[in-house]
Amino acid sequence: MYLGIDGGGTKTKAMLVDQNMRVLAVSEQGPSSIRTVPIEVSIQHINQAIQDCRKQAPDTEITGVFAGLGDVTGAEDGAMVTAHLRQLAGLQTANIAVKNDVYNAHAGALEGAAGIAIIIGTGSVAFGVDEQGRSHRAGGYSYKEGDLGSAYGLGKQALSVLGKALDNRVSASPLTDALKAHFNLSSFMDVVAMYDATYTARTEVADLAKLVTRYAKDGDPNALAIIETATDELLLMIKAVDKSLSLENKAIGIIGSLGNADSPHRDRFIAKVLAYDARFSLFPAKQDPVFGACVLAAKS
Repeated sequence: MYLGIDGGGTKTKAMLVDQNMRVLAVSEQGPSSIRTVPIEVSIQHINQAIQDCRKQAPDTEITGVFAGLGDVTGAEDGAMVTAHLRQLAGLQTANIAVKNDVYNAHAGALEGAAGIAIIIGTGSVAFGVDEQGRSHRAGGYSYKEGDLGSAYGLGKQALSVLGKALDNRVSASPLTDALKAHFNLSSFMDVVAMYDATYTARTEVADLAKLVTRYAKDGDPNALAIIETATDELLLMIKAVDKSLSLENKAIGIIGSLGNADSPHRDRFIAKVLAYDARFSLFPAKQDPVFGACVLAAKS
């Protein structure tokens, strides 16, 4: 039987499947992104998820494990986590592989096939694997780099446009008026305090993407300009991955609520990708990342 583990900064999900990829058990526990939370806590949550799966499917021998965890950056991290997993009940004799959680997302989005997966949610990253097994990643350096094209990226751009509208560098619009009301801004110092408060507030900034996409549907010029810049950045990710690989299967699985929402943001992204290469097919992720981890467990 194969065990897949998808660990991130908010939760850990484990899934146990049989040799026909039939789901036997699923469990969700606390976070296991190895630098977001201490490694001991990450392993504790992973173990809780594994043992819960084993209770749901008793007398099942786990032969292959793939754990895709946030903040795993290379072979050293993978070996460290593998050593911890090897000590857990039920895994002593299993074949274990550990990589970054982007591998799970890709395998789930494309059901193990070659192609590109792009995450367009709170953050953004593109990751591709070709038919020869070569892989390439673009973006995903964290919100401090910008998470360009993501909900956070849209929110960050909205804050920039707001400042420009307040001092007449650009024309005000319904979007900037809504942002001004949202933050209850009435003076210069209100604006300065707002920027100080939101500088590291990733979730709050990402929530502003809802305003951007809402007003873009109404043709707001500032919202549409933000979306043009954001989708240009997403296209750059796709191009970087595509040109670094030799993909025969021109497929892009889109992961994340922003990327799959019915909005001008999604429409412009798809239009730009098809203008770049009309052979691409774009679709919402076919499976959950934890199922992708099971696919990789079976392959390994």
